[in-house]
Amino acid sequence: MKLLIRLSLVLAVLTLISSCKKSKQRINEQPDNNGSAIIAYFNWSGVQRVNSNIKFTNASKNADTYKWDFGNGQTSAKHTPDDVKFTAAGAYTITLVAGKGDNKAVYQQTIAIAGNEMPAAYFSYTFKDQRNYAPATVLFKNESVNADFYKWQINGNTYNSTDLQHTFNQAGDYIVKLTAIKGQDENTFTDTITVAPNNNPIARFALPYHPYPYTVNEPIQLVNQSTNADAWEWTFSNGAPASSTAEHPEVKFGAPGVYTITLIAKKGSLKSAPRSINIKIN
Repeated sequence: MKLLIRLSLVLAVLTLISSCKKSKQRINEQPDNNGSAIIAYFNWSGVQRVNSNIKFTNASKNADTYKWDFGNGQTSAKHTPDDVKFTAAGAYTITLVAGKGDNKAVYQQTIAIAGNEMPAAYFSYTFKDQRNYAPATVLFKNESVNADFYKWQINGNTYNSTDLQHTFNQAGDYIVKLTAIKGQDENTFTDTITVAPNNNPIARFALPYHPYPYTVNEPIQLVNQSTNADAWEWTFSNGAPASSTAEHPEVKFGAPGVYTITLIAKKGSLKSAPRSINIKIN
């Protein structure tokens, strides 16, 4: 997305393709103690090919700490990180956490990295008018590389356009597949679109890529992906802290074991169903 972030690896390869894709996937803003907004954001440039240098430019505002996770096991705490090389083909979700004091904002973007001459498939999406409940129109942005033709598959229907707009009339989880085709070679990326039944809050969260498992007393950054929510209730079984109302909290666990992290998203008097994951600590 993904440890539990959705990271569908794209076993792709590609010729030299120089691009600078800046499609926004998630921007969060948090007010700091002085009332100004913390904005996490970055741009990137480089050739989307294995072992090429990718340069990340920090465009965050009102923050003084930064945590980068590049989706390949590399991290950085610099304002402007060193260039990153991806040594294997795949779709990598880059996470930047910008902070000031206890307030944090998160921005994520996924890029496809390939090598040689085979296509690499990837797409991002947004809900039109930010309406994620039925009927919901989804705008799919094709971010594949080194392909000549494309095939989308949704609910048994096939579309052959580059980008795609699709309306989901019923609530539910929908599997969307994009196949990038070049000659006889093809590669497929798959993601799941969740359409809510109404405008009530929905709890979702994930963790940036990390070589698992986590270790005792290691700070674990949570990335809140809830929708239609303006408040959050976290609980951490035997964690430090035991609970939090921050949007993107950090948690540590002081002993080896398997622990449960639970999030409830809130909007006014409305509460979402709890969303939980189990995490292993060595």
